[in-house]
Amino acid sequence: MYTLYSDKQNIFECDIQLEGASLTEAFARLIIESKNVNLLYEGTITSDGNCRIDMPKLKGIIKEGGNLRLEVIADDMYFNPWESQYDLKAAKTVTVEVREQKKAPLVESKPKLKVNILGEKPRKSKSPVVESKETENRKKVLTKKEIHNLLSRLR
Repeated sequence: MYTLYSDKQNIFECDIQLEGASLTEAFARLIIESKNVNLLYEGTITSDGNCRIDMPKLKGIIKEGGNLRLEVIADDMYFNPWESQYDLKAAKTVTVEVREQKKAPLVESKPKLKVNILGEKPRKSKSPVVESKETENRKKVLTKKEIHNLLSRLR
């Protein structure tokens, strides 16, 4: 089985020995047969019999494996000296493994209260502000005893 890569240029190389005909006028071509498309790429043969066929990236052209066939044409004669099935793969792949999410432990927090008493200057405090209760569209002013009771309930 021959491997073709979808995401990089493919170069098919082989050595050819031809008897009874000249290699200088011979040429080779590679046929890629897939389910929906057949591709033909022409190559060169040197006088030493070295054959090279360059193919571009095949991504988006073919999607699965199939048959691969080498054809050599010399002196008006057709030869089919090699055939193989091919597998289409990506040269570069990325694998991702997702880890199980860990649940964060629950942190209990107590509500915090900040009271501003009318007429007093506000103290610099890091506690959040809690508004006083409204009664009939008016704000109720809390007494010190009510503030103390509220604070003791929160603790």
